[in-house]
Amino acid sequence: MNQDEPLHVLLVDDDEDDFLLTSEYFKDLTNWNFKIQWCPTYERAVDYLTNCRHDIYIFDYLLGSRTGIDLIEEAVAQNCQEPIILLTGKGDEKIALEALRVGAADYLVKSELEVTILERSLRYALERTKVIKALRKSERRYRRIFEESKDMLFISDLQGNILDFNAASLSLTGFSEAELQSKTIPDFFEEGEMQTLWENIREQKDLIDQEVRLVTKQGEKRFGIFSATIEKDLEFTYVQGRFHDVTLQKQSERERLFSEKLAVTSRLVRMLAHEVRNPLTNVNLSAEQLESEIEDEGLIFYIDIIKRNCSRINDLITQLLQSSRSEELNLSPGSLHAILDQTLDSAIDRLQLKSIQVEKHYHEKDAVILLDENTFKIALLNLITNAIEAMENGKGTLRIITRQTDQEVQVLIADNGSGISEANMTKIFEPYFTVKKSGMGIGLASTLNIVQSHKGRIDVQSEEGIGTVFTLSFPLEITQESL
Repeated sequence: MNQDEPLHVLLVDDDEDDFLLTSEYFKDLTNWNFKIQWCPTYERAVDYLTNCRHDIYIFDYLLGSRTGIDLIEEAVAQNCQEPIILLTGKGDEKIALEALRVGAADYLVKSELEVTILERSLRYALERTKVIKALRKSERRYRRIFEESKDMLFISDLQGNILDFNAASLSLTGFSEAELQSKTIPDFFEEGEMQTLWENIREQKDLIDQEVRLVTKQGEKRFGIFSATIEKDLEFTYVQGRFHDVTLQKQSERERLFSEKLAVTSRLVRMLAHEVRNPLTNVNLSAEQLESEIEDEGLIFYIDIIKRNCSRINDLITQLLQSSRSEELNLSPGSLHAILDQTLDSAIDRLQLKSIQVEKHYHEKDAVILLDENTFKIALLNLITNAIEAMENGKGTLRIITRQTDQEVQVLIADNGSGISEANMTKIFEPYFTVKKSGMGIGLASTLNIVQSHKGRIDVQSEEGIGTVFTLSFPLEITQESL
C-alpha cells in the first residue's frame, strides 16, 4: 500500500517492552507508512480519544485495573469512528467476541503475532471501518429524510405491528410514541377500510397510491394517499409504508369549487332579479291602479292577494341579492372566546327549548382575531342553528371547542345529531341546496363566504346517526395571543 501521508497509530500498552516488540512488526511492513505513538496508561488514552486524531488504535487487553474492553467502550461513547484492534496475551475466544461486540474492528493474539497477520488485520480493520463509515453516512442521510418528512413514514411487520416511525406520525395521528407502538397500522384507518388492503400486504403484495381515510386520536378524519412495499432483509420480511395527507388539498379544491358555484349563482340571481323586478313593478302598479278604480269588495279581495304576493316576491328577491352580495368587512381585533360566548347567548332560547346541553372546551389561551364582528357571529350562528335543528329534544349535546397549533387557530362546532349523508356532503355549501322543509338553503353558503372573507377555511366531517363536526380554521399570521 503506497501512501503519501503516514497513518497515525496509537498503541496503548502499559508494558514498554511489549510496545517496542509490537513496533518492530510495523517496521517490517513494506509499502506502508506509519507514525506510531505509545500511550502507557488508560487515563491518558481517554484523553487522546477525546480528540480522535489517530487513524488506527491498538489497545492491549490488560491496562492496570481497567481493560482494553473498557477502553473500546469509552471510544465508542466518545464517537470515535476510527478502527480499533485489541491485543490479547492469549487466544481467549470470549474476550475476542466481546471486543468485536462492543466495537472493535479486529483482534490479535500477542503470542501468534507476525508481520503477515498484522498486515492482514490492518487491511481488514481499515477496509471494514471505511465500509461502516459509508453505511453510517448513508444511514444519517436517509434517517434525516425519514425524520424530517411531513408524510407519515413507518416500518412494520406483515401483521401491521409498528417497528419504527417518524415524527410526522405523531403530529398527524395525535398519538404518543407509546400509543403508536401499541397499535397496528390498520387501527389508524376507518373501520373496515384498511383490512382488505392489509390482506394483500400479508400476501406480500405492494400497495401503490391507495386513497384512504386516517382517523386521528381526536376522531378527526384525514384524507390521504397510502403506499406500502414489502422489503426483505436476510430472513426478515417487513413493510415500509407512507401516508401522504391530502386533506388540505381536498378542502381547498372543494372550497374553490363552492366559491366558483357561488359566483356563478350570484350572477344568475342578479340577472333574474333585474328581469323579474321589472314586470313585477308593472304588476304591482297595475294592481294599485285597479284598487283605486274598483269599488267591488269581492274584486278588491283578489287585488290584495296580488299585492301581497308581489311584496312577498320582492322580499324574496331582496334576500337572494343580499345572500349573493359580497359585503365589505370592517375588520378589527376581537376575542375569539368572547365572540363564541356572545353567539351562544344569541341561541340560548333554542338551546333551552330543545333541552340541549352545551359543552365548551376552550384552549387555555384565547386568540385575538381580525374579524368583522357582525358577519362573524352570523357564520357561527348559522352553524349552531343547524346543529340544534339536527339534534333530538332532550338528547342533544353541542360541543364548542377551540384549539391552537403552530400554524392556525381552530373552532370546532360538534353535535350528536342525525348527521349528513355521503351524497349530500358534496352539496351542503352549494347555494339554495337544502333538505329542510322550510328554508332557502343559503345559510351554509353564506357561512362559507364569510369564513373565506376572513381568510379562513371550513371543513365538515359527518356520519349519519352519529353527528357532525364543522371545523373553522384561521391562519396564525392574522392572529395574536391575547395579553
